Amino acid sequence: MLRVHSPLSQSQTAVTERRERDVESPRSRSPRGSRATRQAVIDLDDTEHGLLADGLLPFSVCRSVIQVIWGKARSQAQAAHAAREASATGIPLSLGSSEPSQTQSDELLASGAEEVVSSALAALLKALDLDGTTRIPRQQGMQRSPAEDVILSRVRTLSLCAVAYWKEVSQDLGKAASSLARFLEMHRRLYWRRPPWRGVNLGGWLLLEPGPSFELFQQFGPARCEWQLLQQMRRKLGQQKTAEVLQAHRNTFLTEEDFQQIKSKGFNSVRIPFGYWIVTGPSNGDVYVGPALEFLDRALGFCKTLGLQVLLDLHGAPGGESGETPCGREMKDWRWEQWRLDESLEALKVIATRYKGHPSVSGIAVCNEPSEKVPADVLCQFYDQAIQAIRSCGMGPEEVSIVLPVYRTERLDEIWRIWNKVFDGFVRHANVAFDLHLYHCFGAWWQRQGLNSHLRMTKRDRKILRRVPAVVGEWSLALPHRALCQSDDEDQAYQAFATAQLQAYSHASHGWFFWNWRDSPEQHLGWDAQMCLQRRWLSQAEWKAD
Repeated sequence: MLRVHSPLSQSQTAVTERRERDVESPRSRSPRGSRATRQAVIDLDDTEHGLLADGLLPFSVCRSVIQVIWGKARSQAQAAHAAREASATGIPLSLGSSEPSQTQSDELLASGAEEVVSSALAALLKALDLDGTTRIPRQQGMQRSPAEDVILSRVRTLSLCAVAYWKEVSQDLGKAASSLARFLEMHRRLYWRRPPWRGVNLGGWLLLEPGPSFELFQQFGPARCEWQLLQQMRRKLGQQKTAEVLQAHRNTFLTEEDFQQIKSKGFNSVRIPFGYWIVTGPSNGDVYVGPALEFLDRALGFCKTLGLQVLLDLHGAPGGESGETPCGREMKDWRWEQWRLDESLEALKVIATRYKGHPSVSGIAVCNEPSEKVPADVLCQFYDQAIQAIRSCGMGPEEVSIVLPVYRTERLDEIWRIWNKVFDGFVRHANVAFDLHLYHCFGAWWQRQGLNSHLRMTKRDRKILRRVPAVVGEWSLALPHRALCQSDDEDQAYQAFATAQLQAYSHASHGWFFWNWRDSPEQHLGWDAQMCLQRRWLSQAEWKAD
C-alpha cells in the first residue's frame, strides 16, 4: 500500500509561490537585491575567451561557491539556534546582554541570509578570477548581460534556499526537503547543459526477464529469471550452444532501427539495464554468460549518432541487490549479506573508466531496486562509495548524473534522513538523484482501487517529486482490471492515466523512463511503449523531448 506518512512527504512546501517563478528572467528583480548583488559584475560575454554567455559556469567555480554558501548558512542557523536556546534557558549570550526573543532570533536569521548572499557573490567573483575563464571586475555601474543576471539570480536563490533549509531542518522536515530540492535544482542549473531524461527502458536485452525476453523463456523455459533459464538451456543445449543462442539474442533483440524509432517517437534518452556479468564476466561460480561490453559499445554508438542520452543501469549486482527476478536470480532465501558490494564497486569503475567523456552517457545507476532487507545505513554507505568510485574515474558532475535507487516511496523518508544527516550526501556529492519506480499494479491495495483513485495518487507522486532530486526510473500504464470498470471507454481511461502520470513525473528533476520499449504480447499492453503509442494511450506531444 503506497502511503507516505512522514513530514517529508506530507508537509507543505518550504518556499512560497514566488520561488516557483522562472529565474531565467531575473532582470526585473535584480535592482531590488542586496547591495552585494547590485555591485557584483561578471564579464561573461567576452568572445575573445569563448566565455559563458549561456549562463553556465565551470563546475570548479560552482563547487567553491556551494561550499561557501552551505557553510555560511549552517553557521548562521547554528547561531540562531543558540540564541533560541539561550532565550529558553535564560542564559545570556554574553555578559550584559538581554535575553533574545523568538523575533530577535528570526531577525538574526534574516540578517544572516543577506550575509550568506554577500559571501556567496564574493566567492563567485574570486572563483571566477582563479578559474581564469573571465575578466573581472568591470567598472561599477555598467549594465549587466542577461547571462550575468541569470547567474547572479541563481546564486542568490541558492543562498536563500540554503538558509531556509538550515532554519527548517530541525522544525519541519517537509519544508526542509523542499528547500534542499530547490537548492540542488539551482545548483545544477549553473553547470548542467542537458535536458531532463524523457526516455524508455531497454529491459530484456542485457539482463533477461520473462516479459521482454519472452521468446527465450517460451522456447527454453519454464523459468522465472535469467539464472534459471540458463540452467534449463544448458541442460537442453549444452554450454557452447547456450552461449551461441544468447549471443544471437544480444545481436538481434535491439538494432539500429529500434534506436531510430525511439528517437522518432520523441524520446531523448534510453535506460539500459545490464547485469554485472556484461561488464566483468560472471564471478563466484555464477552461471551467467559474459563479459559482453561490445553490445553496450554498439548501442552507445547508435545513441551518439542520433543524439540520444543514455542512463547506464547496473540492474543486476554481484550476489544480487535483492532476491527478485529483476536482478537476474530469484532466491526466496536471499540475505542482504550475499550482495557482493566490493565487486559492485569494481564493475562501476570499469563502466566509468570505459565511457568517461562519451557524449551520450549522461547517467549511471549504481544498482536497481535494492531489497528493503538491506539496512538503510548500509545502502547509503554503498552509495557514498559508489559515487566516489565513479567520480574518481573521471566522470565529473558536469558530465554524468549518478542515480541512487530508493525504489519504493515507503522507504524514501528513512533513506533521505540518513543520506543527509550522516553523509551530507546531496551537498557533498553534486548531481545525484534518487530513483523511484512508480507502478500502480503491484499489491492488493492497488488492485482494489478505481480509476479516480489511481489518478489522485499521481498528485501525491508529484508532491514527492518536488521535494527530492529524483528520476522515475520505471513507470508504465499497467492498470488493474477494477480501475477500468468505471470507464465506458478503455482508451480514454488509459489516456487519462498516461496524462496524469506525465504531468506528475514532469516534476522529477532528472526525468523519467517508461518501462519498457517492448514486452511480451501475452502481458498487459501497458508495459509496451510501442503498443501504448500505437493505441494512442501515450502521445509524444505531451512530453516532446529536446
